[in-house]
Amino acid sequence: MAVTRRSLAKMIAAAAVAPRVGVSQTDQPAPNADLESARGQMRTNFQQIAKVNLPMATEPAFHFKA
Repeated sequence: MAVTRRSLAKMIAAAAVAPRVGVSQTDQPAPNADLESARGQMRTNFQQIAKVNLPMATEPAFHFKA
């Protein structure tokens, strides 16, 4: 069977439209799981940063040389 560009495009389109067989909805995480995970990481990062004592007089460098 010769595969032409048109037949290849049809096969790809059919594969994209075809439903996924064997994948149930329980395999996918809840929509808010990623959001809650990111918020948890932000909380822990903030707690780690808060542990560092940095005086107010300390200023970040504003002039960078490469």
